[in-house]
Amino acid sequence: MKGDFSRVSFDPRNHFSQVLLQQGRVTLDADPNEQSAILLHYLRTLARDLFGPYAAPVDNAGFDLQLDGDDGALSLRIGAGRYYVQGILCENDGCGYTAQPHFRPQPQGKEQGSGDPLRRWLESSNRDDDARFWIYLKVWERHLTSVEWPQLREVALGGPDTCSRAQVVWQVRALALDEIQGALKERYEATKQRLGTAQDDAERARLQARLDDLQERISQLDEDYRQSCAVPLALFDRDLPTLAAQLRPAERLDDPCIVSPDAQYRGAENQLYRVEIHRGNEDGGAATFKWSRDNGSVLTRWIGGGGSRLEVANPRDFRDAQWIELSDEDDDLLGEPGALCRIASVEGNVLILTAEQDRLPGPISKVRRWDQSANGDVRLKDGAVPVVDKNGDYAWIDLEDGVQVRFAAGGEYRSGDYWLIPARTTGKIDWPLDPDGDAAYRPPHGADPQYAPLGFIGANSDGYPSAETPCRCFVHPTSTCGILQGRVREDSDRVVTKPQPADAAAAPKAVAKTSARTVKKTAKDDAGKP
Repeated sequence: MKGDFSRVSFDPRNHFSQVLLQQGRVTLDADPNEQSAILLHYLRTLARDLFGPYAAPVDNAGFDLQLDGDDGALSLRIGAGRYYVQGILCENDGCGYTAQPHFRPQPQGKEQGSGDPLRRWLESSNRDDDARFWIYLKVWERHLTSVEWPQLREVALGGPDTCSRAQVVWQVRALALDEIQGALKERYEATKQRLGTAQDDAERARLQARLDDLQERISQLDEDYRQSCAVPLALFDRDLPTLAAQLRPAERLDDPCIVSPDAQYRGAENQLYRVEIHRGNEDGGAATFKWSRDNGSVLTRWIGGGGSRLEVANPRDFRDAQWIELSDEDDDLLGEPGALCRIASVEGNVLILTAEQDRLPGPISKVRRWDQSANGDVRLKDGAVPVVDKNGDYAWIDLEDGVQVRFAAGGEYRSGDYWLIPARTTGKIDWPLDPDGDAAYRPPHGADPQYAPLGFIGANSDGYPSAETPCRCFVHPTSTCGILQGRVREDSDRVVTKPQPADAAAAPKAVAKTSARTVKKTAKDDAGKP
């Protein structure tokens, strides 16, 4: 979260249960923020333990899938209600697939095969009867400031900036089953290749277990896709990247009469450094990163202009030669980085860039400042720093004032992965050490998006478009009061059964029966079928 925080102190490994304020003591932003994080961690862990990886309360089960339309184009409705994914509460007021609050599937463009594949299939007048799609829920939490959400400002006091917010974002998405099968096979071959070159016994055992799991998933998908709700979830697994941070070791002096200086943070102010991946390495290239000494919290709204002249709401804290990132709501919701540009000069509230850029401001476009620069051994690629040096090695990279970072080889880097490094004027940084006293490698702060299968869409055995939801799981109230008061509803389209004892692999099909929704074809459809 890119807020103006002194530090982010919550760590689940500490097992703290609450934060206790004391009289006459200094209170910082980190204390109430940690209390909120402790409580949220407890509630989501409890929900995960009670409901499993994903489930809906049976009396208000959300995210049902319903196909509408009987001629030509179809539409997909997503049912109102609640759903829990890894303990995170997702609330839906009811919407269409193409009109979700945080996701807009793109229509087909001029190029063949462009746009969202499910939307193309739904809107096609001659859809492929062999096409089937796996429908899933993607969930994560994002940070909102008054720049993204102006209502946070208190207008009665002249509109000062106050607290920021965290918001749960959910998106219903689709993947074609043939693409899933191809991706699983590619992952299988890549894992098999890594297994053949691995030397460490523990690493070989881990890769062999992954290989066996992928083989089982591929076989299960071939046998019956309806019983393969959780199979595609393997596509979202990854080897987490890691990073270590340290203060640059001081040069050792050979003169016995002079004491060698200690490694120290030499900055004049306390800072919260943020190191964030800009471009990942999913495409096989080297990942790049950007960094900020203020946790990426220096931003303003982009309100006008374009090309090389950007009119912004507040030019304070923007200077010549700084790198900025231009982004908007779509970038945030799609998990994509913005465009990095460099400031040539600042004139009033206009940022003049060193080169033209092709973006235009939208309703929630913003400009964010980053602090990387090319100096010494540090080089930039499209405005960001490669995670490897010019020789392709994972070496220590200087940020500033003695702070260095080093990435580990072998990780799968994704745009948005980040690490926080608190640096203090006492000359130290707050970073853990390994048993040997060296800087420890840590995974990214924050959690990856969470996923839950919902169902399948495609033609049924009769050739009619159908929405099936065998993947949704349900939780029944432990008290009988809900049933006695008539709060638990079972509609005529779905039969909900209470959970049966079963192993984890069979959990989805043990909790809920398949619900199939079909759209009958008209004579026109049958006549137009090749």
